[in-house]
Amino acid sequence: MSSEVWFDEYYDAVYSYILMLVKDSHTAEDLSQETFMKVIRNEQQFKGDSLVKTWIFRIAYTTTMSYFRKKNPITYFLDLHTHSSKHEQSSEDIVLLNLQQRQFYEALRQLKPSYQNVIILRKIQGFSTKETSVILNWSEGKVKMSLSRALAAFKQELEKGGVTSETLIR
Repeated sequence: MSSEVWFDEYYDAVYSYILMLVKDSHTAEDLSQETFMKVIRNEQQFKGDSLVKTWIFRIAYTTTMSYFRKKNPITYFLDLHTHSSKHEQSSEDIVLLNLQQRQFYEALRQLKPSYQNVIILRKIQGFSTKETSVILNWSEGKVKMSLSRALAAFKQELEKGGVTSETLIR
């Protein structure tokens, strides 16, 4: 497979991952493009020790962390995109869902960066423990423990904002 195919297949996932971290669409676009420029330049270095997607996300992660180290940005406001549903929703449900999305992302933003990363990679992007350990350069044990602690902290943040399992739209 070539880097052009990888771009077509993984760009959207990389962009959404970076957007969740930087919370600015223009910056996420720039960092996604920078990620794929590195992928293209280093394509011959991919040895097949992991999935291509895992390798690309590792590059996306390091590119984004380098950006944070260089710029030390103040938290950006995340423009929330309404996810389309399989069934039609009432306007009340849509308003409630948008509120829940804001609460979800606000609670996620309150967590320390390592917790944000492990939740985004494992629970939102769907990477396995092993893949996440490769992307973050952590041991699998650290990924598991961090995820457990991150989810507990995330639940606390959601509850601070008044979100309970009974109030969530499923």
